[in-house]
Amino acid sequence: MEKISIKYGLLTALGLVLYFFLMKLLGLAHILELRFFNAVILAVGIIFAIKAVKLMKEGNLGYFQGLGTAFLTAFIATVIFAAFMVFYIKTSDDGLMDVLTADDLFGGRVSATPGLVVFMVLMVEGMISGFMIGFIAMQYFKRRDHKAT
Repeated sequence: MEKISIKYGLLTALGLVLYFFLMKLLGLAHILELRFFNAVILAVGIIFAIKAVKLMKEGNLGYFQGLGTAFLTAFIATVIFAAFMVFYIKTSDDGLMDVLTADDLFGGRVSATPGLVVFMVLMVEGMISGFMIGFIAMQYFKRRDHKAT
């Protein structure tokens, strides 16, 4: 089960990185609303991981086994993507940091955001998305009559 989560976590992280580079190439990286599609990519990775585990177990996937697969897949993908983003921002694109840092409550710009803050925000964002996707997906995959083909 862990090997499948690692495999799909790595593939999902690769998908997230490729999506980021596509947005960068198209000049759309500054549009924060497009980050919604990160959740779509994460959902695809989690669903494929759960399907693979269900196939491996010949359809006998327990609810908590499926949730564990979803959470581990999301964790691996999110850690890799968050680390990549911090590395990329710190080494290649300081301008992206200006896009990611929001105005504070009183309208002033946040002067400097350390990489750890960016990493933690991306981790929280990715893990919350992963938890929600996992719970939603398991409502479908927990059924005994569901065929994971």
